[in-house]
Amino acid sequence: MKRKVCAAIMICLIVLLWIGAAVSPVAAQGAEMGTPTRLALFLDCDFCDETFIRQEMPYLDHVRDREVADVHVLVTREDTGSGGEALTIDVIGLGIFDGLDFSTVFNTPANATEAEERNGFLRTLEAALVPYLIQTPIRDRLRVNIAPSEVYAAGQTKTMEDPWNHWTIEIYADGSADFESQQRSFDTRYGMYVSRVTEEWKLQLRPFFNYNYDRFEREQETITSSARRDGFTSYAIRSISPHWSAGAYGDVLTSTYSNVDWRYRFMGAVEWSLYPYREANRRQLTVAYRLGSSHISYRDTTIYNEIEEVLPQHLLNAGYEVVQPWGGIEIGVNASQYLHDLSRHSLQFDAEFEIRITRGLSVEIGGFLELIHDQINLPKGNADLEDVLLRRRQLETNYEAGLSFGFRYRFGSLLNNVVNPRFGGIGNRDRF
Repeated sequence: MKRKVCAAIMICLIVLLWIGAAVSPVAAQGAEMGTPTRLALFLDCDFCDETFIRQEMPYLDHVRDREVADVHVLVTREDTGSGGEALTIDVIGLGIFDGLDFSTVFNTPANATEAEERNGFLRTLEAALVPYLIQTPIRDRLRVNIAPSEVYAAGQTKTMEDPWNHWTIEIYADGSADFESQQRSFDTRYGMYVSRVTEEWKLQLRPFFNYNYDRFEREQETITSSARRDGFTSYAIRSISPHWSAGAYGDVLTSTYSNVDWRYRFMGAVEWSLYPYREANRRQLTVAYRLGSSHISYRDTTIYNEIEEVLPQHLLNAGYEVVQPWGGIEIGVNASQYLHDLSRHSLQFDAEFEIRITRGLSVEIGGFLELIHDQINLPKGNADLEDVLLRRRQLETNYEAGLSFGFRYRFGSLLNNVVNPRFGGIGNRDRF
């Protein structure tokens, strides 16, 4: 009898301990429905340095689920005309702060270092959280420190002139090499972006060069493969209204893989946006139409016995993208058709979904399907086995598809402000 009583007491103690451990400080704070003693922050940003932010903002509770947060910080980014990035910080109030929302933008210069970027982002985030922090006991510790402006410090009051007139130039080059006893490979790509972006115009000129080389040794046989893809692309886009824009595209291409010796193409374009372009960081639905013609000379005679031809063509692109606290959706439709033969066309659908189902559970699904009926560039004759395995030649197909999916489910402690970087730089390079 005593053993049964002791066993019952032990079970009750275990249950009570489990319940006490399951109720986190953040959950208890939310149950009070009063002003929180510490602000619980959920940072929704895939590219932010969260470790640095936790280290520099220890006065916050950094949680990993928006359902237990006081504020949800959603960060999106767009490229700027100077080559930098514009980070839009949307602070969404939750619980007692419901309806208290705030948005601001932090611009990173193109030549900013990683330290400068993250320090600037941190300062902007701290300023954006002031309306929420001032309603907590931490308001007594808040201090406002405004650094003097460099322009006013130098005695200048006029806006500085831009000697480049909004033009930016970016030169890039990268390569990789892999060597083994019986095989080696070398890849390189280099080029340049020359751009000018203003409220009225968006211009770009881009030459590019790509080269790939592979060499394999098998017994007494040596197999080599090389491929090039070089070209020049350009466009000029004019803003017409908050919903309309028009422009022109021009490009030159040579590609060993696509059997293209030279292709010259020019197309006029028009685009309509359902939402004003200024809202593009959070949502956009656009439809773009292009019409033009190409002059193509092929490396080898095509399956249609052509070595050179002029091809009128039009393209239609439609896309919908939305980024919200519950996740994000991106859907696109791309259609292409040659006007000399309407049966030569292609149609592609692609979609990506990232949805938060419930606390700690999110689902990611993506895929694409392309129906291909416009491979007029394929060379005549059968492809050799080496060409197929080494991907030196494009093969005939009437479709291409891909699918990706996954889920994330986190459980356990929702509140962990501890930062422990020990052994963070040790990688795992195992050959098996």
